[in-house]
Amino acid sequence: MGSTHIVEVNQIRNLTKGHVLYFYENQEQYIVFVTDFITSGLEKNEYCIIVENDRNISLIKNRLTALMSNGQLEKVIFVNNYDFYYASGDFQINSVFDFLPNVIEDYSELDLVIRSWAHVEWRDEHEVSKLLDSEHEAEEIVTETKLLSVCAYDSERVSKGFKDGLLACHNFLLNE
Repeated sequence: MGSTHIVEVNQIRNLTKGHVLYFYENQEQYIVFVTDFITSGLEKNEYCIIVENDRNISLIKNRLTALMSNGQLEKVIFVNNYDFYYASGDFQINSVFDFLPNVIEDYSELDLVIRSWAHVEWRDEHEVSKLLDSEHEAEEIVTETKLLSVCAYDSERVSKGFKDGLLACHNFLLNE
């Protein structure tokens, strides 16, 4: 079931649940938004699952190290986006919940609040149709679990048709 409308927001600090779409253009602003997403989650005692490429993971960790203590950062789990999307050998968007047993020990026994940020990258155009199907599934999961989940896309790689499809299965659009 797709979203019937999308709310545009300029920041996500006050959001507690929802499926957020972010088309980024500016790399520095992107890192600021990811960092703000993480720090606001930590302030609420939430775990943060960050699905990201290695280059950005390094930039984000450097920024976080200056802002947070090591104890706080234990609740931030970084997952390489290639490992996440190509875990089965072919591109697919996995549920963060499918991945949790691998990243949080005894997570099923704990009462955790989790938020996720995923930098979605793909190799070629044939994977785009899989992306839309997976985003619709993710919308259902996010709604059921009352999760806060951000899906970030490089705006230069997103066609008009693909953008329209993505807008139909998110309920927030984050603007730079």
